[in-house]
Amino acid sequence: MMAAIAALFGAMAPVCSPVPGAAALWQPSIRWVIVGEMHGTNETPDAFANLVCLASLTGRPVKVALEYPSDDQSAIDSFLASDGGAAARSALLKVSLFTSGVQDGRGSTAFLRLFERLRAMKQAGQITGVVASDVGRSTLRGQDRNAAMAQRWAAIDAPDNAIILSLVGNIHAMRKPLTFGTRTIVPAGAILPADRTVTINVVGNGGMAWNCQGDGCHAQENGDLRSAVPGITYSTSAERQWDGTYELGIPTTAALPANGEISSKSSGKQPQENGKN
Repeated sequence: MMAAIAALFGAMAPVCSPVPGAAALWQPSIRWVIVGEMHGTNETPDAFANLVCLASLTGRPVKVALEYPSDDQSAIDSFLASDGGAAARSALLKVSLFTSGVQDGRGSTAFLRLFERLRAMKQAGQITGVVASDVGRSTLRGQDRNAAMAQRWAAIDAPDNAIILSLVGNIHAMRKPLTFGTRTIVPAGAILPADRTVTINVVGNGGMAWNCQGDGCHAQENGDLRSAVPGITYSTSAERQWDGTYELGIPTTAALPANGEISSKSSGKQPQENGKN
């Protein structure tokens, strides 16, 4: 009996919290909503899960895309179909980003929490699935990786009126090319049809994030302390990097690796294309 009750509550639809400005994301013409983050905070995956929840209230089909290697798709599908118990969580924690010796923020406790919310939303019928939309275990980087990511988003199997929400490092979500030294990258967000895509960058009022910079992967400062009102605002400037900014309105906190501090001081500089502020 207790197991049946637990399963019932696990499949119940999560409750959404209103976000000022979010309604503009669900315009009928918009198919792709690309959410950019600085990897490694507790707050952004939680905020993204809430946006997914809000999208489901539109009555349109909703599909989620995450910056996880496509090789992990079957493991993600299995978790979404599971009861979310200890065995299911243990299996999910074996996918590459959770076991990697380089913890860039995508293998965090916050992402594990995001997967649990997506599992509940999938079983409640709020979303139709989750797509692992990054390249598989390959050497693709920079422009090739962004082009492959955009192609995966464009090829997602969903009805014409579906909303596809993707959470990625915020450089992938940019609207304009970006130059790194001698090379120029066209971000994935700039490759999708502009009239059917909206990109937003999530920022906090300073705080901390667990990610990889020049001195390795660990908790690091995440921008200057400041004061901003929560909500999403939009820009029409031709020079904008993203279509909108999602102000969390609070300082961020560092989300620790879900499998423990596998490599709290990993050597080797991670490319900034994985996320910046």
